[in-house]
Amino acid sequence: MMRGTRRWGVRAAISAACAVLGLTGCSFQGINSLPLPGAVGRGPDSVNYQVEIDNVATLEPNSPVMLDDVVVGSVGRMTVKDWHAVVEISVQPDVVIPANAVASVGQTSLLGSMHLALNPPPGEPPSGRLEPGATIPRNSSSTYPTTERTLASLSTVINGGGLGQISDIIHNFSAAVSGRETEIRELLTRLDNFVGVLDAQRDDIIAAIQQLKRVAGTFAGQREVLDRAMRELPPAIDVLIEQRPQLTTALQKLGQFGDTATRLVNEAGDDLVKDLEHLGPTLEKIADIGPDLNLALLWATAFPYGPTFADRITRGDYINLFAVFDLTYPRLKRTLLLGTRWGDENAKLIPAPGDPYYLNYSYNPLSLGVAPPPQTAPAEKPPVDAPVLPVAPPPPAAPWLPQSTVTPQAQIFAGPYGNEPSAEPRAEAPGGGG
Repeated sequence: MMRGTRRWGVRAAISAACAVLGLTGCSFQGINSLPLPGAVGRGPDSVNYQVEIDNVATLEPNSPVMLDDVVVGSVGRMTVKDWHAVVEISVQPDVVIPANAVASVGQTSLLGSMHLALNPPPGEPPSGRLEPGATIPRNSSSTYPTTERTLASLSTVINGGGLGQISDIIHNFSAAVSGRETEIRELLTRLDNFVGVLDAQRDDIIAAIQQLKRVAGTFAGQREVLDRAMRELPPAIDVLIEQRPQLTTALQKLGQFGDTATRLVNEAGDDLVKDLEHLGPTLEKIADIGPDLNLALLWATAFPYGPTFADRITRGDYINLFAVFDLTYPRLKRTLLLGTRWGDENAKLIPAPGDPYYLNYSYNPLSLGVAPPPQTAPAEKPPVDAPVLPVAPPPPAAPWLPQSTVTPQAQIFAGPYGNEPSAEPRAEAPGGGG
């Protein structure tokens, strides 16, 4: 009877194993990959999510899923996709996973088991609800350092790092500081003052950096111009290098000129100051006659016609011009030939057309009436050897000005004189001609 019971138990175990293998198919990865009975969040109404993590460390399936340090689910299947892990988790249906939750793989204690925590970001309250079937991306997941990694890092620091050299560093620093406490204290004081000055000038430094940024932006906008300048600058520098001896000589001469000018100013400084003091009243007087000086300069540019001469003679596209060229012999004797053997400043000028007294002059004494001489004692007549031209009244001081009075034609004595003193001039009726 017991033998039959044992056979039945072996058959039941084999049947259960075959059933499990049939359910899992070809994905059997050990006993731990099978869902454990009684695990949290494994019921038929559980909610499933996916978490993408770069490193799952020693996380295993069936590990707990915690929310605010409370187990709310368990880890399911883990796969690899594009060099990162994809972890499937299932949680209880009445648990609200925040929409801003981040996943982190951690350890319950130093030697405890691994778990997956779903919590809001540090310093932020939970918001919303994560939809069923949603995926938490890699940028919202992380892994805490494991105990093995922490011990390995500490071992590296202690054994192969610089921890053993701290004693040497402290000893050398103490030797360097020993006996120089005063200098180091002063250095620290000056460093504190320097940092304080920088802190006080913080706004100016920020403004300078902003202006430098603006200048850099301007340079960036003028990149083509700067490139062309950099290409054209070397030939200009070559020219300056070729002209270096001349530039050096010019600078030396300029220095000598400066020395001479300095010596001259030093020697004649008092006289120069007096000259400048005396020049002050002169400049003041010139400034006082400034308006008159402007008017004089205006007239000097158009002497003797005046500044409105061009406006008066110009009529549209033509110019009015009336000119008389006197090339008579008496005029030449009084002007061009004056000072030579042919010059004569007392030469009798013959009036030219346009002169005010031209109409009062006659070339023929018989063309005008002659008045008898005044009843006075005859004056002594100068000797005359030949006939002379009629005598005209002397020209006025300014012949180009209008005359106030005109000598009557009847009072002009035309001559010539007779051979005898008692001869009287023949009278002719006015308006006669001959």
